[in-house]
Amino acid sequence: MDKKILVAYGSKRGSTAQIAERIGEILRQKGLQADVLDAGKVKDLTPYSKIILGSSVYYGLWHRNAVQFLKKNTEVLEKLPVWLFISGPTGPEDPVEHMDGQFYPKNLQPVIDRIHPRAITCFGGKLIINELSSFEKWIIKNVKAPEGDYRDWQAIASFAESIL
Repeated sequence: MDKKILVAYGSKRGSTAQIAERIGEILRQKGLQADVLDAGKVKDLTPYSKIILGSSVYYGLWHRNAVQFLKKNTEVLEKLPVWLFISGPTGPEDPVEHMDGQFYPKNLQPVIDRIHPRAITCFGGKLIINELSSFEKWIIKNVKAPEGDYRDWQAIASFAESIL
């Protein structure tokens, strides 16, 4: 039997975790074994033949658990097929276009170059103003980020199916 697929994620408020769960669900529906875990809780990559890593993006930065996962596991990830996704931009425009190719912070460039991801994509995020701190509300007001759930579940399903 094939090894499992790991869908790891770094999520601040649960939106990216929900995307990761959906990806894992789709993989399992296709008959594959998939574990969905917070990237900060992954201790061993030995059971996995493929890795999918997702990160929420706030103010252009990845979630710390996703960053630490990449840095801690770079040598192993160099030898495995890896797919990356981010979630975060809100609004009706295409999130990939919104990010203008800037899917990760520049400080992650050396790691990304070493692991050669099969794909890197971006999904719209979810923003609920009432869940934010006062400081975050102030920032959101200044950048005029629209409130709402902008996750495209069909695009997420297509991404998951592309990994098969």
